Amino acid sequence: MVVSTGMSVQALSLLAWERSTRTTAQERTGESAQVRREEELVRRAQEFDEEALASLYELFYPKLYNYAYLQLGDVHQAEDLASEVLLRVLESLRGYRFRGVPLTAWVFRIARNCIIDLHRRRQRRPQVSLYEGIPSTEDSPHALAERSVAHSELRLALTRLTEEQRQVIILKFVEGMDNGSVARVLGRSQGAVKSLQHRALLSLRKILSSEEVE
Repeated sequence: MVVSTGMSVQALSLLAWERSTRTTAQERTGESAQVRREEELVRRAQEFDEEALASLYELFYPKLYNYAYLQLGDVHQAEDLASEVLLRVLESLRGYRFRGVPLTAWVFRIARNCIIDLHRRRQRRPQVSLYEGIPSTEDSPHALAERSVAHSELRLALTRLTEEQRQVIILKFVEGMDNGSVARVLGRSQGAVKSLQHRALLSLRKILSSEEVE
C-alpha cells in the first residue's frame, strides 16, 4: 500500500516556504531532544530488546518507503528498498555510536546510498516498471483519485529538479528533517543545504507557474 504524503505540489511548495522561516535555535532544540530519544532507543536495540527493535522498524519503515517511492515510483521497489535499508541498519547497529547527531541522518545516508546504487544498476540494466501505486481498499474512490493526482504531481515536479535539490525537498519537507540532518545525509554543509533548498523552491514555483499557464 502506498503511504500518502498527503500533499499536492502546491501544498508542498506552501509548506516549504513556511518551514523555511524556522530559526536555527529552534532546529537545535528539536534536534537535541530527538537525539536523546533515539540514543535510548538504540541502546536498547543494541541489547536486542524486542520492543526497541520493533519501534525502530515502525519508526523508519514508513519514512523509508515514502522516500523510496517518491523517487522510484514503484510500490514493490520501494518496499524492497525500505526493507534492504532496515536490514543494513540492523546489521550495522551493534557498531553504531552516537556522536551527538540524530540516528535519522545515519539511516537516511544509508538509504540515499541504496538509491544511488539502484540507479547505477538501472543504467547498466534498464527496466520497465510494471507496477504503479496499489491503493488501499479502505479508501473512498474520491480519496484515491485525489491521492493519485497528488502523488503524480509531486513526483513529476521532483523529476524536474536536480538530484540534490530533490533530496533536500524530500528529506526536509516530506520527511521533516532539520537542516543539520539533511546536511549529514548529503555530506554537505548547512549553508549548502539552505542554498539548495532556496533554488529548489524557486524551481518548484516556476514549475507551478508553468502548469497554471498551461
